[in-house]
Amino acid sequence: MPANKSPAADKIPMKLFHDCLSNISSPLTDIINQSFETSVFPEDWKYTVVVPHLKEGDHEDARNNRPISLSQSASKICERIALNQFMNYLDANDLLTNHQSGNKKYNSTETLNIHVTDFILKAMDKKQMTVLVLLDLSKAYDSINHDLLFGKLRSLGVSPSALRWFYSYLTGRRQAVRIGSTLSSKLPIKNGVPQGSILGPILFSLYINDLPTVAQHCNIESYVDDSKLFLAFSLNELDDAVTKVNRDLKLTFEWCCTNYLLINPTKTKVMVFGVPQLVSKLPQDITFTLMDKQLTISSNAKDLGVTLDPYLNYNDHVANVVSSCMSALVQINRVRHLFKREVLIKIINCLVFSKLYYCSSVWASTSETNIGKLQCVQNFAARIVTGTKKFEHITPILKDLKWLPVAMELYIRDAVMTFKCVNDLAPSYLCGKLNKRQQISGRITRQSNDFQIPKCRTATGQKSFEYRSVSIWNSLSPTAKQLSSIKHFKHYLKKHFLNIFLKST
Repeated sequence: MPANKSPAADKIPMKLFHDCLSNISSPLTDIINQSFETSVFPEDWKYTVVVPHLKEGDHEDARNNRPISLSQSASKICERIALNQFMNYLDANDLLTNHQSGNKKYNSTETLNIHVTDFILKAMDKKQMTVLVLLDLSKAYDSINHDLLFGKLRSLGVSPSALRWFYSYLTGRRQAVRIGSTLSSKLPIKNGVPQGSILGPILFSLYINDLPTVAQHCNIESYVDDSKLFLAFSLNELDDAVTKVNRDLKLTFEWCCTNYLLINPTKTKVMVFGVPQLVSKLPQDITFTLMDKQLTISSNAKDLGVTLDPYLNYNDHVANVVSSCMSALVQINRVRHLFKREVLIKIINCLVFSKLYYCSSVWASTSETNIGKLQCVQNFAARIVTGTKKFEHITPILKDLKWLPVAMELYIRDAVMTFKCVNDLAPSYLCGKLNKRQQISGRITRQSNDFQIPKCRTATGQKSFEYRSVSIWNSLSPTAKQLSSIKHFKHYLKKHFLNIFLKST
């Protein structure tokens, strides 16, 4: 367990458990084993403190805040052990749907975004458009009905003793809300799973495990409680597509009602993707219906941290990222004199570059103009670290810091994601896209171990990660392809491109 987690009501930080592990491991192990053997979760561990975490907008509006439950450190350790055992059971029996990417090994927001955007780009390549509905579930974690959840766990073959333990874990819980230094009175919790807990996300994922089977026409993908429906169609099939999407939205709404979940139509976004020539031909009055309310088409929307636009050129995403990163750098620049170079680099890596390269394999095919804007962010960061002035040439500064240019960094990150797909370290929906030429032709040649390049009619189709990944992998040296670990693969590529960059003029 990470040592930097916030303490709960008992004020005992996780760091204390780390420091005293040799003294407390034996009694703590006995307590946790007793909990599993008796199927009873300790009463004192059921008390949580909820703190609001701002999502967006005005923090005074409760709807703009996400409630995070701070559990006691001992409770988190017990939950982590239970989660590891439970996940082993779920994975061994293949009980989690492939359409859920949250809380699963090798899955991430990036892999799901790649999967969905590649679907959209392939449709564009076939002269099709794609409608995407980003569903917003209101208070999803708090709305879980315990009886329904236990029924779903029972249907997955969870043993009676494990069911009793989960029942003990979820029932009889109490919580108080803390804002600043003010703590509310304790109140009982009758529904839901603790948001911010170790077990909460996987229990929610199992609660909506059958959601993807509801739709009759659309694809449904989820990342925990963030779900989306999408459907590809030709322009002459527009009316039929609208009917199909509306029908699946109705079925999804009915499923949510049956499972005590509420879709918020005002925060649900609809987008239509396609090449400019097709999007321009869409009727202005096209609408979709959810809960008897009209959903109008949005010009952009944020999905799992990536801002999408109708043409997937990512101009809006890059503009937002650059604005956010530059704002952070301006703040850092004001206090740079207080820190050593090594500390400044760590701060910039945490607060700036983590945003700059977030889900980079989704949008790495964006225009050179956008790459140039991102390069300006790196240039500014380099000047802050080294204290150089605005008009000094930037290349020697980047070489001194051994920072690769943004374009090279994006290439490496694409290559690393490809390495994961090749070595089954990514979800099956990505790994399954790569086919060796030998598997297709049946002939053994010098290039038979290379991957078959997907057929794309247009440059738009070549922007997909599937196309880029095959091109990258086939161009790698045999030495790079034979490396066995991600760590060694990253190190090899970093060293290779750094040598190229340092020797460049």
